[in-house]
Order: sequence, then C-alpha cells, then structure tokens
Amino acid sequence: MGALTIAFDTTIVGVLALPWVLVVIHLFFFEGEDRVGQILDWLKKQKQPAVVGVLLFAMTYTLGSAVSRTAQDFFNDDDLYLQADGQFFRVGVTEDRILTRVYCESDDKHLLFAEKEDLVLADKINTFQNFPAKKALCSLTMKWGVKYTYNRKDDELNETARDIFGLQENALMVKGGDFSVRLRQLHDQIMVLRGAAFDGVIGLSLCLFAWGATVRREKARAWLRWMLVPVPALYLSVALIATVHHFGEGVPSDPPYMEFTLAVLAVAGAWLVWMRPSPPPKREESRTQETGAGKETGTKCYWQVEHWGRLVLLSGILTLAAVLGWWSTEVLYGEQVIYSYDSQATAAGQK
Repeated sequence: MGALTIAFDTTIVGVLALPWVLVVIHLFFFEGEDRVGQILDWLKKQKQPAVVGVLLFAMTYTLGSAVSRTAQDFFNDDDLYLQADGQFFRVGVTEDRILTRVYCESDDKHLLFAEKEDLVLADKINTFQNFPAKKALCSLTMKWGVKYTYNRKDDELNETARDIFGLQENALMVKGGDFSVRLRQLHDQIMVLRGAAFDGVIGLSLCLFAWGATVRREKARAWLRWMLVPVPALYLSVALIATVHHFGEGVPSDPPYMEFTLAVLAVAGAWLVWMRPSPPPKREESRTQETGAGKETGTKCYWQVEHWGRLVLLSGILTLAAVLGWWSTEVLYGEQVIYSYDSQATAAGQK
C-alpha cells in the first residue's frame, strides 16, 4: 500500500510538470505542438487504451521521479549565499532551516527528550541544547540577510536538528501506529507541494523568458525591455555562485541538482531572449481581417501572440501559493514528529 501511495504521489508531480514541458515544446520547437497533437491523434486511432495508459503512466512517473528528487535538493540547498561588506545573504527558507526553527521553538517549550535506551538520540538532543550561541543562531536561522561573517556553526546547528528529526521520524515509522499514518499523509503532502512549487518555478521562468523575448522583438524602445532582457544573465550569475560554493571544498557527495537546473534555465533563457530567430508566420486560411480597402488574409506567429505578462503573473501567484503550502506543511510535519515521539515515549514509560 505504501509503494502504491509513493507511486501515486510521484505520478501527480509528473502530471503537474506536463504544462511546462508543453511550454518548452511551444517555445523551442517550431510547430512542436502540432507534432504533439499528431502523436496523440495517432495513439487514439490505435484503439489501445491499455497500452496508451501504461505509456502515459510510465512517462509521468519517470518525469515525476526526476522532478521530485530535483525539487528536494532545490528547496534544501545551502550553496546559494553571498558574503558582501560584512553582510551575509542566503536563502532563508530551506527544509533544514525550517526544521531547525521548529526544534529551536520546541526546545524553548521543553519538548525535546529521548528514551533512556536511545543513547544516540539523547546525545544529539544534548548537543543541540548545549550548542554554542544556540539562542543567537536560532533567532537568525530563517533570515535572508544577517550581519556576520560566514562560518560553519550555523550549518552544524542545522545538521544537528536534521539528525534529531531523522532519528525521531524513523523511530516512529518503525513502531507504526495511527500517528505514523498521519505522518505519512503529511509527508505525501510535502512531496506533492514541493514538486508543484518546483514545477511552478520552471513554468514561471519560461514564461518570463518568453515575455522578455517578445518585448525585445516587438517593443524595442519600451522601458520594460531593459528589465526583462537581462533576466537570463541573473539566472547565470546565481548558477555560477552556487556552483562555486558547491565545489569549493572538493568533490561533493551529492550531485549539483539546483546548480544544473539554474544553468539550464540560464542557457535556455539566453537563447530565447538574445538569440532566437523569429518563427515563421502561421497561416490561417479562414481568418480574415476587415480593413478600409476590403478584406485581407491575416497571419500570426506561434509564440509571440500569447499574453506572456499575464501568464507570468498567474504562474507567479500559483508558485507562491505552492511554496507557502510546502512551508507550512514542513512546519506542521516537524511539530507532528516531535509531538508523536513525545507521546509514544510517555505512553511507553507508563506501562
């Protein structure tokens, strides 16, 4: 049953990724969406719904698996930071930082304790509670800009909180019970919302690039052009900063998922905004346009007629909603793990 649940959640994430896949085809392949329609019509004519269903499931599951893993790293990557003039700028909302904040607040409420026989967890909790400058680090853990010089203390606090969370979570999963079912439900929500947020980031970026390309070609003198055209360079700069930090201490143990994603988006945006030729006009046999001299045949281009500004706004709102939903669910999940562990430990002590 658990395997089916994971497959279902992964498939949902893959389905949510299909819109930006279609946007990629629409933007980067002339007449690409026409080919997709032809393929779908051909599949329909084969009258093999079972085979088509298996193919669609395999495609969405594979895509969902890739997106889920990349999204997990994307929203929990600590390589994106910048030290400048005594100010330290970083991404304040990551999975580890959210959990650290939850454990800081729980420690203030005296909710962190371990069973006597669980020596590893007890040692980790003791390390967390007696961590040097813990109170100051806890107050700064989710801030995007702080005035201090980068050091490993902040990362070590996050790693300790992550270790405590992992030990408590696995202890609950091993023992099972109703609370483990609730935890699985919250974990599934995190997976779907995190994947949806990542899909939203990709879709928002593609719409932003298309908007910049359209403005550059059709409104060369518009002030908006000077805001949208440099966007790919911003993506490239962020990707370079994260890559330098990722490989700064030698060969890392984890792949550079976030850095790769940002680099691909930067290259795609640069080609679309700065280099892409205008597509050939798409002829419409039945469409006519009234003019003072009579009727004349109208033409339109494939991608320059869409209202990309509105799509950027819509995708931005949906992405923000998904991010906020993921954030709140991460907090709820961390709190539920602590409460469930405490309650089952208390119940075990009363027996």
